[in-house]
Amino acid sequence: MTDVVSVLKDKYNVSHETLSELSSFHDLLFKWQKRLNLISPKTINEIWDRHIIDSAQLCSFLPKKRCCILDIGSGAGLPGVVLSILTDHEIHLVESDKKKCAFLRTALSRVNSSALVHETRLEEMPSLGADIITARAFAPLPRLLTLTQNQHHPKLRFLLLKGRDVNSELMKIG
Repeated sequence: MTDVVSVLKDKYNVSHETLSELSSFHDLLFKWQKRLNLISPKTINEIWDRHIIDSAQLCSFLPKKRCCILDIGSGAGLPGVVLSILTDHEIHLVESDKKKCAFLRTALSRVNSSALVHETRLEEMPSLGADIITARAFAPLPRLLTLTQNQHHPKLRFLLLKGRDVNSELMKIG
């Protein structure tokens, strides 16, 4: 935990209060994992490194000016809830699973976040004119681009946390 605190304080300039909110989110994620399978069971003891810091890395790519972020397939709150704790951007979480939405609402209320949860399928979500779309472990890139089609506009940017299959996914959209 000490290394995690150092990374968060040094790299992301995280205050004691923000670290406390991240800890609350960590504890809630750990607790709800038993019921909802929010993250891979193999990574349950690595929530800080594998999930929270992984999500936090997106902060380096966000504009300084407040913008609208649409986090899709938000189930475990990664990266959406983490970004709502670390930034003051307008954040919308899209999740179709009722139980995961309950988790997200609980998490957001515990960390005093103003992020909004949209309990709907992404393809049914009206366009928000979001500046950035984020996703983590959501869908292969070609499918993700198709599902977000009604959100597309010329200035839209994607910040996607992809796994080791990213190169093959990129080849398929060629």
